[in-house]
Amino acid sequence: MTVTEPGSMRSRLSALFGSRLFRAAVSIGLLAALLVTVDLRELGSTLGSVSPGLLALGIFVFLVANMVSVSKWSLIISAQGERVSFFYLTTLFYIGLFFNNFLPTNFGGDVIKAFRLSRATGHGADAAGSVVLDRVSSVLALLLIAVVPALVELRLLGTGLLLLVLGMLALLALLIGLFASERAARRLGGLFRADPIGIRKHLKSFYYSIHDFRGQRRTLLSVMLISLAYQGLQVFTVYVLALSLGIDVPLVYYFIFIPIVLAVSMVPISLNGLGIRELTWVVLFGQVSVSQAEAISMSILAFLVMTVVSLAGGVFYMFDRTTPASEQTAEAARAAPREAGHGSS
Repeated sequence: MTVTEPGSMRSRLSALFGSRLFRAAVSIGLLAALLVTVDLRELGSTLGSVSPGLLALGIFVFLVANMVSVSKWSLIISAQGERVSFFYLTTLFYIGLFFNNFLPTNFGGDVIKAFRLSRATGHGADAAGSVVLDRVSSVLALLLIAVVPALVELRLLGTGLLLLVLGMLALLALLIGLFASERAARRLGGLFRADPIGIRKHLKSFYYSIHDFRGQRRTLLSVMLISLAYQGLQVFTVYVLALSLGIDVPLVYYFIFIPIVLAVSMVPISLNGLGIRELTWVVLFGQVSVSQAEAISMSILAFLVMTVVSLAGGVFYMFDRTTPASEQTAEAARAAPREAGHGSS
């Protein structure tokens, strides 16, 4: 009889839950369960009744929200002393959105953004730090937007969901405190005493790229205010799209529910949040008398709009020919003697 070692079993389970096949099965299973219970005629009728004018307005608000997010990222990068054009940051932003459609979580595109920005600037730690600070500020703003109205309308969430939101907020605050405390970071760094591949060195560079912002309170305040504006516009986008389907629910409920939907969608157990996102829409909006068909219609329309807009990132990716900073330096060095020769002739 063969005995499976606990470590081997854990690694197999980890590989299973992280596999694309498992995530596809979760998404298909949840979507199938929802479609079995939903009124398909009502679903089709709701999607077919979309107002073109309100749909266009929703897309416009979403595009404005994206530009607000890019302006925040540009502010962070400028505070690091880097000079990157707003247009190029916009292309990287949409490239990140595009890859979020295929990578395991909504954070997958951030890796692509950080990598391509590091090629443009030659500073990998700062590039990663800017992306992380951008993402952390957005998540913190999202949770703040959810918590404030949730406390006002506690009866809508119930104790369980409110504790979930507060728990995520506490976890994020703990991570922020870790980066703000050099002593805590040193203790964390002690876990990498044996470091044959140099990960400790990279973590140290990354930490200080974030830690340098501790004294820039005005910049951090601006980043948080822009993050709140960005997330508010994201929520308002969904509200307008719902109105385009003839679904009229007070705006305050969207500020409570949508952050929870987005947070749940980040859990990496399905394909890009499919299935889990729709189930969360049904559960939450069902509390304000929105039918399953209407809730799924809102989710489908919001997903389609954001996916179609993100396809611009695929075009930007095809035509992006970023030259690594090291190659730019070498080219400048080679060009210098030629320019000097022209000047002396």
